[in-house]
Amino acid sequence: MGVGDGMSPANLLLAALCACTGITAVSLLKKMKQPLKGLTVTAEGDRQPDWPRAFTEIRLVYEISGESPFDEALIRKATRLATKRYCAVGGTIELGQGGCEIRFSHRII
Repeated sequence: MGVGDGMSPANLLLAALCACTGITAVSLLKKMKQPLKGLTVTAEGDRQPDWPRAFTEIRLVYEISGESPFDEALIRKATRLATKRYCAVGGTIELGQGGCEIRFSHRII
């Protein structure tokens, strides 16, 4: 057995959600002609106190950087679509037994 140095399975799920939504958001923002230079997605979540300690809410923050003004409406649209429509990981989480609300926001840096 390991000594706890690696990511837990629950944290791997959050990492997969960040990767899936992030890749999709980058693709959408490029198609929307936004001046994207970088994007970082971070996640945190609340879990049930008892086993299976499933997530009850997950919060994603998209940090978006670039050199020119962004269109806030397009950023909101891209992050919403990446989170709620095109990510299979998020869809699996939200559609599971009882579901889990995934909330999201963005910051332009």
